[in-house]
Amino acid sequence: MSSITLSSAECSTWYAVFLTIAVAVVAVNLLSIILFVKNSNLRTRTMHLVINLTVVDMFVGLSSIFAAVLLFLLYGCEAENVILIRPELPLILVVLSVTEVGLPFTSVAGIAAISLERMHATFRPFRHRNIKKWAFGVTIAGVWILTAMTVIPYPLIGLYGNLQQQWQLVFPSYLLLSYCCLCLIVICVSYTSIALKFWCGTRPPSHGAAKRNRQRKLTVTLFIMTIVSLLLWLPYVVHTFVLRSVLVRFSFLTHLRLRLSFSLLYHTNSLVNPIIYTIRMPEFRRALLILFKRRQRQNAAIPLQAR
Repeated sequence: MSSITLSSAECSTWYAVFLTIAVAVVAVNLLSIILFVKNSNLRTRTMHLVINLTVVDMFVGLSSIFAAVLLFLLYGCEAENVILIRPELPLILVVLSVTEVGLPFTSVAGIAAISLERMHATFRPFRHRNIKKWAFGVTIAGVWILTAMTVIPYPLIGLYGNLQQQWQLVFPSYLLLSYCCLCLIVICVSYTSIALKFWCGTRPPSHGAAKRNRQRKLTVTLFIMTIVSLLLWLPYVVHTFVLRSVLVRFSFLTHLRLRLSFSLLYHTNSLVNPIIYTIRMPEFRRALLILFKRRQRQNAAIPLQAR
């Protein structure tokens, strides 16, 4: 009878890769949050939604570190198999439901909110300028509340339902699928409308052209971020929704490696957004350079003071 357990070498490799990515995600997004907090020119109304997405990405790294360490300490190289065949573990179930379901859907809901904000800024620029900052706070709170209402029932079903089933089979549901599809429809409609407005709209007057160009560049930047996020995020979600078919067609180890690979792509998504900000946003890049130069001056001054 063949074993369904990963070899020790492969298991250790997966843990090393995931922990490295998770630590990098936490470090990079924490640095981004510090830059947003320390530089008021980066905290525009639109960027509040981006900051929220950065916080979600940081939580992805933190929860991944916690889940990986917890599984490794409890089960060693059996941990990946526990994810699929041990549904009777309440703490593991809750942690993994937050890591693998809650945060991904919070991320895509945040991206949908950004796309709606960009569409409003494109089609109603004057009204958009008069929106109060509290409205963005309400939007962020709505993203978290709506996602929580959609996701929370599923670990509860796994905890108090039929514990003889694999807990992943609870997650692919019409409610989550509908929520995901709604967010994707909002994103597609918003950016398609923006593209049509840019390409087919009437040429605006020259007054205020610099501000419009900045808004257009920001929209393009957030569009690039959205495309990259969806390319890295969708394989994981699609794999989750077609889990029953995968389990039937492929062996357990093949399915396990696919799930780990797609999960790694999803975690990498939380790492690339700050890189896109650095490449595309001069203000963010300038604030990053100032921060590093300040650190270098402080480090250079320490030996002189010691003397």
